[in-house]
Amino acid sequence: MIFPVKNKNNKLAGLLLGILACVYASCIDDKGNYSYREINAVEISGIEKSYSVYLGQSLKITPSLSFSISETQDSFKYEWHLMTGSSNKISGGLLSAEKNLDIIVGNPIPGDGSYDVIYCVTNITTGVRYDCIFTLNVRDRMQTGYIMLCERENNSFDIDLISLFNDTLTQYHNLLDFYESKLPRTGCKPLDLVCYCDPASPTLAADGKKKYAIWILTDKGTERVRIENFEWKPEFNISGISSVPEKFLQGEPLIAEKMVAPVVNLLSEAVNWIYCRGNWYWYNFPGMTTYFYLSPVNAPSYVGAPYKAAPYIVSRAQSAALLFNEDANRFEYQYANSSGNSANVLRTNRLSADNTHFNWENPDYRLIYMGNRDFSIGFAVVKNVSSNKYELLLMDILDTSVRKLGRAEFPAGLALEDVKFFTFHNSMPYLYCATEDKLYRINTTAMQQWDDITSSVLPAGHKISRMKNSAFRFPANRRIIVATYDPAGQAGKNGQLALYNVQDGTGDLILAKHPDKQTEAGYQIDMKWTGFGKIINIDYKDPK
Repeated sequence: MIFPVKNKNNKLAGLLLGILACVYASCIDDKGNYSYREINAVEISGIEKSYSVYLGQSLKITPSLSFSISETQDSFKYEWHLMTGSSNKISGGLLSAEKNLDIIVGNPIPGDGSYDVIYCVTNITTGVRYDCIFTLNVRDRMQTGYIMLCERENNSFDIDLISLFNDTLTQYHNLLDFYESKLPRTGCKPLDLVCYCDPASPTLAADGKKKYAIWILTDKGTERVRIENFEWKPEFNISGISSVPEKFLQGEPLIAEKMVAPVVNLLSEAVNWIYCRGNWYWYNFPGMTTYFYLSPVNAPSYVGAPYKAAPYIVSRAQSAALLFNEDANRFEYQYANSSGNSANVLRTNRLSADNTHFNWENPDYRLIYMGNRDFSIGFAVVKNVSSNKYELLLMDILDTSVRKLGRAEFPAGLALEDVKFFTFHNSMPYLYCATEDKLYRINTTAMQQWDDITSSVLPAGHKISRMKNSAFRFPANRRIIVATYDPAGQAGKNGQLALYNVQDGTGDLILAKHPDKQTEAGYQIDMKWTGFGKIINIDYKDPK
Protein backbone atom coordinates (compact mmCIF):
# COMPACT_ATOMS: atom_id res chain seq x y z
CA MET A 1 0.00 0.00 0.00
CA ILE A 2 1.24 3.42 -0.94
CA PHE A 3 0.64 6.36 1.28
CA PRO A 4 0.26 9.85 -0.20
CA VAL A 5 3.17 12.33 0.54
CA LYS A 6 1.94 15.21 2.57
CA ASN A 7 4.99 17.62 2.79
CA LYS A 8 7.88 19.05 0.72
CA ASN A 9 10.50 16.74 2.22
CA ASN A 10 8.43 13.75 1.49
CA LYS A 11 7.93 15.00 -2.06
CA LEU A 12 11.73 15.41 -2.55
CA ALA A 13 12.45 11.99 -1.14
CA GLY A 14 9.92 10.49 -3.46
CA LEU A 15 11.49 12.25 -6.45
CA LEU A 16 14.97 10.89 -5.61
CA LEU A 17 13.63 7.39 -5.18
CA GLY A 18 12.02 7.64 -8.53
CA ILE A 19 15.25 8.74 -10.24
CA LEU A 20 17.22 5.94 -8.62
CA ALA A 21 14.63 3.46 -9.72
CA CYS A 22 14.90 4.68 -13.30
CA VAL A 23 18.72 4.46 -13.24
CA TYR A 24 18.55 0.95 -11.80
CA ALA A 25 16.08 -0.07 -14.45
CA SER A 26 18.28 1.43 -17.16
CA CYS A 27 21.31 -0.52 -15.89
CA ILE A 28 19.27 -3.69 -15.96
CA ASP A 29 18.19 -2.95 -19.50
CA ASP A 30 21.85 -2.32 -20.69
CA LYS A 31 23.20 -5.49 -19.09
CA GLY A 32 25.24 -7.42 -21.69
CA ASN A 33 25.82 -4.44 -24.07
CA TYR A 34 29.65 -4.19 -23.13
CA SER A 35 32.29 -6.88 -23.90
CA TYR A 36 35.32 -7.16 -21.61
CA ARG A 37 38.78 -8.56 -22.72
CA GLU A 38 41.52 -9.84 -20.47
CA ILE A 39 44.94 -8.13 -20.97
CA ASN A 40 47.51 -10.46 -22.50
CA ALA A 41 50.27 -10.00 -19.90
CA VAL A 42 53.87 -10.94 -20.68
CA GLU A 43 56.43 -12.29 -18.27
CA ILE A 44 60.09 -12.09 -19.37
CA SER A 45 62.72 -14.51 -18.06
CA GLY A 46 65.94 -16.13 -19.26
CA ILE A 47 67.93 -12.87 -19.35
CA GLU A 48 70.92 -12.63 -17.01
CA LYS A 49 71.51 -9.55 -14.86
CA SER A 50 74.74 -8.83 -16.72
CA TYR A 51 76.81 -9.97 -19.70
CA SER A 52 80.50 -9.43 -20.44
CA VAL A 53 81.54 -9.23 -24.08
CA TYR A 54 84.22 -7.82 -26.37
CA LEU A 55 83.53 -5.20 -29.00
CA GLY A 56 83.26 -7.05 -32.27
CA GLN A 57 82.14 -10.26 -30.55
CA SER A 58 78.86 -12.08 -31.26
CA LEU A 59 76.21 -11.68 -28.55
CA LYS A 60 73.17 -13.97 -28.50
CA ILE A 61 70.36 -13.79 -25.93
CA THR A 62 67.21 -15.91 -26.23
CA PRO A 63 64.67 -14.72 -23.65
CA SER A 64 61.80 -16.91 -22.42
CA LEU A 65 58.41 -15.21 -22.78
CA SER A 66 55.29 -16.37 -20.96
CA PHE A 67 51.94 -14.99 -22.19
CA SER A 68 48.85 -15.00 -19.95
CA ILE A 69 46.70 -15.98 -22.91
CA SER A 70 48.78 -16.84 -25.98
CA GLU A 71 51.36 -15.15 -28.14
CA THR A 72 49.12 -15.44 -31.17
CA GLN A 73 46.27 -13.60 -29.37
CA ASP A 74 47.93 -10.26 -30.17
CA SER A 75 50.77 -8.86 -32.23
CA PHE A 76 53.92 -7.92 -30.31
CA LYS A 77 56.87 -5.68 -31.11
CA TYR A 78 60.35 -6.52 -29.80
CA GLU A 79 63.20 -4.01 -29.30
CA TRP A 80 66.61 -4.00 -27.62
CA HIS A 81 67.85 -0.51 -26.74
CA LEU A 82 71.15 0.78 -25.43
CA MET A 83 70.22 3.19 -22.63
CA THR A 84 71.98 6.43 -21.75
CA GLY A 85 71.52 9.01 -19.01
CA SER A 86 72.14 8.55 -15.31
CA SER A 87 68.66 9.38 -14.07
CA ASN A 88 66.24 9.72 -16.98
CA LYS A 89 67.09 6.73 -19.12
CA ILE A 90 66.72 7.40 -22.83
CA SER A 91 67.57 5.29 -25.83
CA GLY A 92 71.15 5.61 -26.95
CA GLY A 93 70.45 3.54 -30.03
CA LEU A 94 68.53 0.51 -31.24
CA LEU A 95 70.56 -2.69 -31.04
CA SER A 96 67.95 -5.01 -32.56
CA ALA A 97 64.26 -5.22 -33.45
CA GLU A 98 64.08 -9.00 -33.23
CA LYS A 99 62.56 -11.20 -30.54
CA ASN A 100 65.95 -12.77 -29.82
CA LEU A 101 69.17 -10.78 -29.71
CA ASP A 102 71.79 -11.95 -32.19
CA ILE A 103 74.27 -9.19 -32.99
CA ILE A 104 77.94 -8.39 -33.42
CA VAL A 105 78.64 -5.95 -30.59
CA GLY A 106 79.37 -2.65 -32.25
CA ASN A 107 77.75 0.66 -33.10
CA PRO A 108 76.07 2.38 -31.23
CA ILE A 109 78.10 0.95 -28.31
CA PRO A 110 81.10 3.31 -28.20
CA GLY A 111 83.67 1.06 -26.56
CA ASP A 112 84.99 0.10 -23.12
CA GLY A 113 82.42 0.52 -20.35
CA SER A 114 79.30 -0.79 -18.62
CA TYR A 115 75.98 -0.04 -20.29
CA ASP A 116 72.33 -0.60 -19.44
CA VAL A 117 70.33 -2.42 -22.10
CA ILE A 118 66.54 -2.62 -22.04
CA TYR A 119 64.53 -5.35 -23.74
CA CYS A 120 61.03 -4.11 -24.62
CA VAL A 121 58.07 -6.34 -25.50
CA THR A 122 55.14 -4.18 -26.62
CA ASN A 123 51.57 -5.33 -27.23
CA ILE A 124 50.72 -3.54 -30.46
CA THR A 125 46.98 -3.90 -29.86
CA THR A 126 46.89 -2.40 -26.36
CA GLY A 127 50.15 -0.43 -26.36
CA VAL A 128 51.13 -2.01 -23.04
CA ARG A 129 54.92 -2.56 -22.78
CA TYR A 130 56.88 -5.04 -20.69
CA ASP A 131 60.57 -4.40 -19.99
CA CYS A 132 63.66 -6.19 -18.76
CA ILE A 133 66.88 -4.27 -18.02
CA PHE A 134 70.34 -5.82 -17.81
CA THR A 135 73.96 -4.63 -17.76
CA LEU A 136 76.32 -5.10 -20.70
CA ASN A 137 80.00 -4.94 -19.77
CA VAL A 138 82.04 -4.23 -22.91
CA ARG A 139 85.77 -4.54 -23.44
CA ASP A 140 87.29 -3.09 -26.58
CA ARG A 141 90.12 -5.19 -27.95
CA MET A 142 90.60 -2.69 -30.77
CA GLN A 143 91.84 0.28 -28.74
CA THR A 144 95.58 -0.45 -28.83
CA GLY A 145 97.82 -1.68 -31.61
CA TYR A 146 99.20 -1.07 -35.08
CA ILE A 147 96.75 1.05 -37.04
CA MET A 148 96.91 1.27 -40.84
CA LEU A 149 95.45 3.56 -43.48
CA CYS A 150 94.64 1.29 -46.44
CA GLU A 151 93.43 1.86 -49.97
CA ARG A 152 90.20 0.11 -50.92
CA GLU A 153 88.41 -0.54 -54.19
CA ASN A 154 86.49 2.25 -55.95
CA ASN A 155 89.01 4.95 -55.02
CA SER A 156 88.20 4.73 -51.32
CA PHE A 157 90.00 3.75 -48.13
CA ASP A 158 89.48 2.26 -44.68
CA ILE A 159 91.44 1.55 -41.51
CA ASP A 160 92.80 -1.83 -40.49
CA LEU A 161 94.33 -2.82 -37.18
CA ILE A 162 96.65 -5.33 -35.55
CA SER A 163 95.24 -5.20 -32.04
CA LEU A 164 97.43 -5.66 -28.98
CA PHE A 165 95.16 -7.00 -26.23
CA ASN A 166 96.27 -9.06 -23.23
CA ASP A 167 99.63 -9.38 -25.02
CA THR A 168 97.90 -11.12 -27.94
CA LEU A 169 97.90 -9.76 -31.49
CA THR A 170 94.67 -10.01 -33.50
CA GLN A 171 93.91 -8.75 -37.00
CA TYR A 172 90.86 -6.53 -37.78
CA HIS A 173 89.71 -5.00 -41.05
CA ASN A 174 87.52 -2.08 -42.17
CA LEU A 175 87.09 -0.34 -38.82
CA LEU A 176 85.50 2.76 -40.35
CA ASP A 177 82.78 0.52 -41.74
CA PHE A 178 82.49 -1.48 -38.52
CA TYR A 179 82.05 1.63 -36.38
CA GLU A 180 79.81 3.22 -39.05
CA SER A 181 82.01 6.29 -39.21
CA LYS A 182 80.63 9.14 -41.32
CA LEU A 183 84.11 10.22 -42.43
CA PRO A 184 83.93 11.17 -46.14
CA ARG A 185 85.81 8.57 -48.15
CA THR A 186 84.29 8.35 -51.61
CA GLY A 187 86.57 9.77 -54.27
CA CYS A 188 89.32 10.56 -51.75
CA LYS A 189 92.95 9.59 -52.14
CA PRO A 190 94.47 8.75 -48.75
CA LEU A 191 97.78 10.50 -48.08
CA ASP A 192 98.77 9.94 -44.46
CA LEU A 193 97.64 8.80 -41.02
CA VAL A 194 99.00 10.18 -37.74
CA CYS A 195 97.99 9.28 -34.19
CA TYR A 196 99.29 11.32 -31.27
CA CYS A 197 98.49 13.11 -28.04
CA ASP A 198 96.27 16.07 -28.96
CA PRO A 199 94.64 18.07 -26.14
CA ALA A 200 92.14 19.49 -28.61
CA SER A 201 91.03 16.05 -29.71
CA PRO A 202 87.36 15.11 -29.65
CA THR A 203 87.09 12.27 -27.14
CA LEU A 204 84.26 10.38 -25.51
CA ALA A 205 85.78 10.82 -22.05
CA ALA A 206 84.36 13.60 -19.91
CA ASP A 207 87.31 13.66 -17.50
CA GLY A 208 89.67 15.16 -20.08
CA LYS A 209 92.24 12.42 -19.58
CA LYS A 210 91.97 10.97 -23.04
CA LYS A 211 93.74 13.38 -25.33
CA TYR A 212 94.48 11.29 -28.38
CA ALA A 213 93.28 11.88 -31.90
CA ILE A 214 93.72 10.19 -35.23
CA TRP A 215 94.40 12.52 -38.15
CA ILE A 216 93.58 11.20 -41.62
CA LEU A 217 95.01 13.20 -44.49
CA THR A 218 93.45 12.94 -47.95
CA ASP A 219 93.58 14.99 -51.13
CA LYS A 220 90.17 16.40 -50.12
CA GLY A 221 90.77 17.47 -46.52
CA THR A 222 92.68 17.19 -43.27
CA GLU A 223 90.32 15.27 -41.04
CA ARG A 224 90.32 14.11 -37.43
CA VAL A 225 88.34 11.25 -35.89
CA ARG A 226 87.80 10.07 -32.35
CA ILE A 227 90.40 7.52 -31.40
CA GLU A 228 87.84 5.41 -29.48
CA ASN A 229 85.30 4.75 -32.23
CA PHE A 230 86.43 6.69 -35.33
CA GLU A 231 83.45 9.04 -35.09
CA TRP A 232 83.72 11.98 -37.47
CA LYS A 233 81.94 15.33 -37.52
CA PRO A 234 82.64 18.33 -39.76
CA GLU A 235 83.85 20.36 -36.78
CA PHE A 236 86.60 17.80 -36.16
CA ASN A 237 88.29 19.06 -39.34
CA ILE A 238 91.35 21.23 -38.78
CA SER A 239 89.23 24.23 -39.81
CA GLY A 240 87.14 23.61 -36.70
CA ILE A 241 90.01 24.69 -34.45
CA SER A 242 89.20 28.19 -33.24
CA SER A 243 92.63 29.64 -33.90
CA VAL A 244 92.83 28.46 -37.51
CA PRO A 245 93.01 31.64 -39.62
CA GLU A 246 89.91 32.80 -41.43
CA LYS A 247 91.72 32.33 -44.73
CA PHE A 248 91.26 28.61 -44.41
CA LEU A 249 87.60 28.99 -43.49
CA GLN A 250 86.65 30.94 -46.62
CA GLY A 251 86.96 28.59 -49.51
CA GLU A 252 90.60 27.66 -49.00
CA PRO A 253 90.59 24.35 -47.15
CA LEU A 254 93.89 23.25 -45.75
CA ILE A 255 94.92 20.11 -47.59
CA ALA A 256 97.89 18.76 -45.67
CA GLU A 257 100.10 16.41 -47.65
CA LYS A 258 101.86 15.28 -44.50
CA MET A 259 101.87 15.85 -40.76
CA VAL A 260 104.86 15.35 -38.48
CA ALA A 261 104.17 14.64 -34.82
CA PRO A 262 107.53 14.24 -33.07
CA VAL A 263 107.19 12.85 -29.57
CA VAL A 264 109.46 11.50 -26.87
CA ASN A 265 106.74 9.02 -25.93
CA LEU A 266 103.07 8.53 -26.65
CA LEU A 267 102.03 10.73 -23.72
CA SER A 268 103.99 13.79 -24.80
CA GLU A 269 102.31 17.00 -25.86
CA ALA A 270 104.52 18.60 -28.45
CA VAL A 271 104.73 20.85 -31.47
CA ASN A 272 103.55 19.43 -34.77
CA TRP A 273 104.39 20.49 -38.27
CA ILE A 274 101.99 20.37 -41.21
CA TYR A 275 103.10 20.49 -44.84
CA CYS A 276 100.65 22.15 -47.25
CA ARG A 277 101.15 23.66 -50.71
CA GLY A 278 104.91 23.83 -50.36
CA ASN A 279 104.79 25.42 -46.90
CA TRP A 280 105.40 24.11 -43.40
CA TYR A 281 102.96 25.35 -40.74
CA TRP A 282 103.28 25.25 -36.99
CA TYR A 283 100.54 23.40 -35.13
CA ASN A 284 101.16 23.64 -31.40
CA PHE A 285 99.30 22.73 -28.23
CA PRO A 286 100.85 24.07 -25.05
CA GLY A 287 98.83 22.73 -22.15
CA MET A 288 95.21 22.28 -23.18
CA THR A 289 95.19 25.00 -25.85
CA THR A 290 95.70 24.42 -29.55
CA TYR A 291 97.20 26.94 -31.93
CA PHE A 292 97.49 26.84 -35.67
CA TYR A 293 99.62 29.58 -37.21
CA LEU A 294 98.95 31.09 -40.60
CA SER A 295 102.53 32.28 -41.13
CA PRO A 296 104.60 29.47 -42.61
CA VAL A 297 107.67 28.59 -40.61
CA ASN A 298 109.56 28.76 -43.92
CA ALA A 299 109.07 32.52 -43.99
CA PRO A 300 111.85 34.03 -41.82
CA SER A 301 111.74 37.78 -41.22
CA TYR A 302 114.91 38.50 -43.17
CA VAL A 303 113.49 36.96 -46.36
CA GLY A 304 110.16 38.74 -46.57
CA ALA A 305 108.38 35.90 -48.37
CA PRO A 306 108.28 32.14 -47.90
CA TYR A 307 111.07 30.21 -49.52
CA LYS A 308 110.29 26.95 -51.29
CA ALA A 309 110.57 24.34 -48.58
CA ALA A 310 111.33 20.71 -49.28
CA PRO A 311 108.62 18.32 -47.99
CA TYR A 312 111.05 16.84 -45.43
CA ILE A 313 111.84 17.92 -41.91
CA VAL A 314 114.00 16.94 -38.94
CA SER A 315 112.20 17.84 -35.75
CA ARG A 316 112.50 17.85 -32.00
CA ALA A 317 109.46 17.34 -29.80
CA GLN A 318 109.67 20.56 -27.82
CA SER A 319 109.73 23.16 -30.59
CA ALA A 320 112.69 23.00 -32.96
CA ALA A 321 112.99 21.85 -36.56
CA LEU A 322 115.40 21.81 -39.46
CA LEU A 323 114.02 22.58 -42.94
CA PHE A 324 115.64 22.77 -46.35
CA ASN A 325 115.40 25.87 -48.54
CA GLU A 326 115.15 24.62 -52.11
CA ASP A 327 115.45 28.16 -53.51
CA ALA A 328 118.90 28.69 -51.98
CA ASN A 329 119.95 25.04 -51.43
CA ARG A 330 120.61 25.54 -47.74
CA PHE A 331 119.35 24.28 -44.42
CA GLU A 332 117.14 26.54 -42.32
CA TYR A 333 116.70 26.20 -38.58
CA GLN A 334 113.34 27.13 -37.03
CA TYR A 335 112.39 27.22 -33.41
CA ALA A 336 109.45 28.54 -31.42
CA ASN A 337 109.40 30.90 -28.48
CA SER A 338 106.73 32.13 -26.10
CA SER A 339 105.65 34.97 -28.38
CA GLY A 340 105.09 32.86 -31.46
CA ASN A 341 107.32 31.21 -34.02
CA SER A 342 110.49 32.48 -35.58
CA ALA A 343 112.87 31.12 -38.18
CA ASN A 344 116.63 31.60 -38.34
CA VAL A 345 118.97 30.50 -41.06
CA LEU A 346 121.85 28.31 -39.94
CA ARG A 347 124.71 30.52 -40.97
CA THR A 348 128.32 29.54 -40.44
CA ASN A 349 128.93 32.34 -37.97
CA ARG A 350 126.23 30.95 -35.70
CA LEU A 351 127.87 27.54 -35.42
CA SER A 352 130.65 26.32 -33.20
CA ALA A 353 133.66 24.18 -34.12
CA ASP A 354 131.46 21.34 -35.31
CA ASN A 355 130.95 23.18 -38.59
CA THR A 356 133.82 21.29 -40.21
CA HIS A 357 131.71 18.31 -41.23
CA PHE A 358 129.77 20.03 -44.01
CA ASN A 359 128.43 23.40 -45.06
CA TRP A 360 124.88 24.37 -44.09
CA GLU A 361 124.77 26.63 -47.14
CA ASN A 362 126.36 24.51 -49.85
CA PRO A 363 124.94 25.74 -53.19
CA ASP A 364 125.80 22.37 -54.74
CA TYR A 365 123.53 20.41 -52.40
CA ARG A 366 120.26 19.02 -53.73
CA LEU A 367 118.15 17.41 -51.00
CA ILE A 368 117.00 13.84 -51.68
CA TYR A 369 115.52 13.09 -48.23
CA MET A 370 115.61 14.31 -44.62
CA GLY A 371 114.12 12.81 -41.48
CA ASN A 372 114.58 11.74 -37.88
CA ARG A 373 116.70 8.83 -36.71
CA ASP A 374 115.36 9.23 -33.16
CA PHE A 375 113.56 12.02 -31.34
CA SER A 376 116.39 14.57 -31.83
CA ILE A 377 119.02 13.03 -34.13
CA GLY A 378 118.34 13.66 -37.79
CA PHE A 379 119.87 12.66 -41.10
CA ALA A 380 119.81 14.06 -44.60
CA VAL A 381 120.61 12.46 -47.94
CA VAL A 382 121.86 15.01 -50.46
CA LYS A 383 123.37 14.94 -53.93
CA ASN A 384 126.41 17.10 -54.48
CA VAL A 385 126.03 18.19 -58.11
CA SER A 386 129.63 19.35 -58.19
CA SER A 387 131.11 15.95 -57.31
CA ASN A 388 128.11 13.99 -58.63
CA LYS A 389 128.16 11.95 -55.40
CA TYR A 390 125.55 11.33 -52.73
CA GLU A 391 126.29 12.31 -49.15
CA LEU A 392 124.89 11.34 -45.76
CA LEU A 393 124.68 14.20 -43.24
CA LEU A 394 123.98 13.73 -39.54
CA MET A 395 122.81 16.42 -37.13
CA ASP A 396 121.52 16.86 -33.59
CA ILE A 397 118.50 19.14 -33.11
CA LEU A 398 118.64 21.04 -29.81
CA ASP A 399 116.06 23.34 -28.24
CA THR A 400 117.61 26.56 -29.56
CA SER A 401 120.45 25.39 -31.82
CA VAL A 402 121.66 22.51 -33.96
CA ARG A 403 124.93 20.57 -34.11
CA LYS A 404 126.55 18.81 -37.03
CA LEU A 405 127.48 15.24 -36.19
CA GLY A 406 129.09 13.92 -39.34
CA ARG A 407 129.26 13.52 -43.10
CA ALA A 408 130.05 10.55 -45.33
CA GLU A 409 129.90 9.77 -49.04
CA PHE A 410 127.78 6.89 -50.30
CA PRO A 411 129.41 4.35 -52.60
CA ALA A 412 128.31 4.28 -56.21
CA GLY A 413 125.78 1.80 -57.48
CA LEU A 414 122.41 3.18 -56.39
CA ALA A 415 120.48 6.13 -57.81
CA LEU A 416 119.03 7.59 -54.62
CA GLU A 417 116.60 9.82 -56.52
CA ASP A 418 114.68 6.62 -57.31
CA VAL A 419 114.37 5.66 -53.63
CA LYS A 420 110.89 6.16 -52.13
CA PHE A 421 111.57 5.26 -48.49
CA PHE A 422 114.58 5.83 -46.24
CA THR A 423 114.69 4.27 -42.78
CA PHE A 424 117.60 4.61 -40.35
CA HIS A 425 117.74 2.21 -37.40
CA ASN A 426 117.71 4.28 -34.23
CA SER A 427 120.64 2.58 -32.48
CA MET A 428 122.48 0.54 -35.15
CA PRO A 429 124.39 2.06 -38.08
CA TYR A 430 122.12 0.59 -40.77
CA LEU A 431 120.29 2.66 -43.33
CA TYR A 432 117.55 0.95 -45.39
CA CYS A 433 116.47 2.34 -48.76
CA ALA A 434 113.53 1.03 -50.75
CA THR A 435 112.12 1.57 -54.20
CA GLU A 436 108.82 -0.10 -55.08
CA ASP A 437 110.68 -3.20 -56.24
CA LYS A 438 113.94 -3.29 -54.29
CA LEU A 439 115.22 -3.00 -50.71
CA TYR A 440 118.84 -2.10 -49.98
CA ARG A 441 120.90 -1.85 -46.81
CA ILE A 442 124.16 -0.06 -46.08
CA ASN A 443 126.37 0.03 -43.01
CA THR A 444 126.89 3.77 -42.55
CA THR A 445 129.99 3.23 -40.43
CA ALA A 446 131.95 1.67 -43.29
CA MET A 447 130.02 3.07 -46.29
CA GLN A 448 131.58 0.41 -48.50
CA GLN A 449 128.74 -1.23 -50.44
CA TRP A 450 125.00 -1.49 -50.95
CA ASP A 451 123.48 -4.85 -50.03
CA ASP A 452 120.41 -5.96 -51.96
CA ILE A 453 118.15 -7.65 -49.35
CA THR A 454 114.95 -7.64 -51.42
CA SER A 455 114.48 -11.40 -51.29
CA SER A 456 114.27 -11.38 -47.48
CA VAL A 457 111.17 -9.16 -47.36
CA LEU A 458 109.42 -8.91 -50.73
CA PRO A 459 106.96 -11.69 -51.71
CA ALA A 460 106.81 -12.68 -55.37
CA GLY A 461 104.82 -10.18 -57.41
CA HIS A 462 104.63 -7.66 -54.57
CA LYS A 463 105.73 -4.04 -54.41
CA ILE A 464 106.71 -2.01 -51.36
CA SER A 465 104.12 0.57 -50.28
CA ARG A 466 105.64 1.70 -46.97
CA MET A 467 108.75 1.26 -44.82
CA LYS A 468 109.52 2.89 -41.49
CA ASN A 469 111.34 2.57 -38.20
CA SER A 470 109.20 1.50 -35.26
CA ALA A 471 111.32 3.35 -32.71
CA PHE A 472 109.35 6.60 -32.61
CA ARG A 473 105.76 5.60 -32.16
CA PHE A 474 105.74 1.89 -31.41
CA PRO A 475 106.40 0.41 -27.99
CA ALA A 476 109.20 -1.93 -27.04
CA ASN A 477 111.55 -3.45 -29.61
CA ARG A 478 113.14 -1.33 -32.32
CA ARG A 479 111.99 -2.92 -35.55
CA ILE A 480 111.82 -2.20 -39.25
CA ILE A 481 108.28 -2.23 -40.65
CA VAL A 482 107.71 -3.16 -44.28
CA ALA A 483 104.32 -3.00 -46.01
CA THR A 484 103.89 -4.60 -49.44
CA TYR A 485 101.03 -5.21 -51.87
CA ASP A 486 100.26 -7.26 -54.96
CA PRO A 487 99.15 -4.97 -57.83
CA ALA A 488 97.45 -7.96 -59.50
CA GLY A 489 95.57 -8.96 -56.36
CA GLN A 490 92.06 -8.04 -55.25
CA ALA A 491 91.88 -4.38 -54.26
CA GLY A 492 91.36 -4.01 -50.54
CA LYS A 493 92.81 -7.45 -49.77
CA ASN A 494 96.14 -7.46 -51.58
CA GLY A 495 98.35 -5.95 -48.86
CA GLN A 496 100.79 -7.44 -46.36
CA LEU A 497 102.42 -6.09 -43.19
CA ALA A 498 105.59 -7.50 -41.64
CA LEU A 499 107.78 -6.41 -38.72
CA TYR A 500 111.46 -7.34 -38.67
CA ASN A 501 114.13 -7.43 -36.02
CA VAL A 502 117.56 -6.13 -37.05
CA GLN A 503 120.44 -8.54 -36.62
CA ASP A 504 123.22 -6.84 -34.66
CA GLY A 505 126.50 -6.96 -36.56
CA THR A 506 125.00 -7.69 -39.98
CA GLY A 507 121.85 -5.56 -40.30
CA ASP A 508 119.92 -8.55 -41.66
CA LEU A 509 116.15 -8.32 -41.30
CA ILE A 510 114.75 -11.27 -39.33
CA LEU A 511 110.97 -11.72 -39.19
CA ALA A 512 109.89 -10.78 -35.66
CA LYS A 513 107.82 -13.03 -33.43
CA HIS A 514 105.34 -12.09 -30.73
CA PRO A 515 106.01 -12.53 -27.93
CA ASP A 516 109.79 -12.86 -28.18
CA LYS A 517 109.59 -16.14 -26.28
CA GLN A 518 106.80 -18.67 -26.49
CA THR A 519 104.33 -18.48 -23.60
CA GLU A 520 103.61 -21.42 -21.31
CA ALA A 521 100.39 -21.95 -23.21
CA GLY A 522 102.37 -22.22 -26.44
CA TYR A 523 101.36 -18.86 -27.94
CA GLN A 524 103.82 -17.23 -30.34
CA ILE A 525 103.15 -15.91 -33.83
CA ASP A 526 105.11 -14.50 -36.75
CA MET A 527 104.57 -10.73 -37.01
CA LYS A 528 103.37 -10.97 -40.60
CA TRP A 529 99.78 -10.49 -41.72
CA THR A 530 97.98 -10.45 -45.07
CA GLY A 531 94.54 -9.41 -46.31
CA PHE A 532 94.92 -5.63 -45.96
CA GLY A 533 94.44 -3.05 -48.63
CA LYS A 534 97.50 -1.26 -49.97
CA ILE A 535 98.97 0.26 -46.79
CA ILE A 536 99.60 3.99 -47.09
CA ASN A 537 100.89 4.51 -43.57
CA ILE A 538 101.00 2.80 -40.20
CA ASP A 539 101.12 4.24 -36.69
CA TYR A 540 100.57 3.11 -33.13
CA LYS A 541 97.25 3.65 -31.39
CA ASP A 542 97.09 3.65 -27.59
CA PRO A 543 94.58 6.05 -25.97
CA LYS A 544 95.51 5.27 -22.35
